[in-house]
Amino acid sequence: MKPLTPKTRGAIVYGHNCGQSSRTIAKQLGCGKTTVNDILKRFHETHSLTPKKQTGRPPLLNSPAQQKLKEFVQENGENHRLCTKKLATV
Repeated sequence: MKPLTPKTRGAIVYGHNCGQSSRTIAKQLGCGKTTVNDILKRFHETHSLTPKKQTGRPPLLNSPAQQKLKEFVQENGENHRLCTKKLATV
């Protein structure tokens, strides 16, 4: 799932301050009730709407390199069958 925009996070807090339930806010914004509750909990703890920093391994390829690789694999029908080692040499 893609992250929520700051505008959506603000709408969640605003809806809560206006007395709406988490379920109502979730239905209006098209997200889950748990997501609404998590954002409200984080807001009450930190007084900030910014999400936590994502953890995990960074991607091996940046966006332009990913796009080049995707184009290379799609340009020729043979390329989609190449193994990783052969792709690296090409």
